[in-house]
Amino acid sequence: MNWIFLRGLGRQSGHWFRFRELLEKERRARRVPFQGSLLFPDLPGTGLENHRRSPDTIQGITDDLRNRTLARLPPGQPRCLFAISLGGMVALDWLSRYPGDFQHAFIVNSSLSGLSPFYRRMQPRAALGLLGGIVRARAMGDLEALEERVFQWTCNEPDEQGKVQHWVRLQKEHPLDLHNFLRQLKAAMGFKAPPRFPETGVGLSQSGKTPDAGSGNAPKPVFLVSRRDRLVHPSCSDVLYQRYGQPGKYFVHPFAGHDLTSDDPEGTMDFLRRYMQAFA
Repeated sequence: MNWIFLRGLGRQSGHWFRFRELLEKERRARRVPFQGSLLFPDLPGTGLENHRRSPDTIQGITDDLRNRTLARLPPGQPRCLFAISLGGMVALDWLSRYPGDFQHAFIVNSSLSGLSPFYRRMQPRAALGLLGGIVRARAMGDLEALEERVFQWTCNEPDEQGKVQHWVRLQKEHPLDLHNFLRQLKAAMGFKAPPRFPETGVGLSQSGKTPDAGSGNAPKPVFLVSRRDRLVHPSCSDVLYQRYGQPGKYFVHPFAGHDLTSDDPEGTMDFLRRYMQAFA
């Protein structure tokens, strides 16, 4: 099994942190379902790609990622997509326009314009708090204050592993240009809901083999929602599930915030393992 993991608005691959460490440990041990290739690509304009201009549409971000990742995965083997927040929008676009690229997909705490109101997609108190952090960081160069504000609104668990300091280091090593952040934000705000996926969508050819990239049917995503998400209202995931999901493939985390894999990396990895062993 081969995987692609996508982060959200203004984040980079380094933000997977402990979750990525756990997954790569599983891969080295050749444990199913993480025994294949694990890709953690940066969105264009972030992380190692911060020298590039971010597209200002979700479709542009999708095509950039697709061009940089699919060729790195072994042909003819099952592929899984795991995406959080803005990455979930990219995932839905990817599944819609290139339905045979993946056989399984997991979408975490995402939202779409036209399905949820703007004040649910980013809750007002969180938006004001993050805006204050951005203004202070721009005016005073206080990256730590900014990342502490992001942590406050995206995570519910105490910062016992130095996440904020890790995030500050990431921003210093690969700074996110404000213009790229705004272009990503424009992409997220303007992306409209793609069509519903076919009821028969299983992501496999009739022979049962993995189809060529882009062909075949899209898998119905599995939706994960943090019921205590204070950034994006959980009802946004409810609406996505109703439109794109399949019965019984909606799972609620009881204590995590918006950044599910930061609050509970072990639990998220264990969920993926158990789900794939049961249903893949």
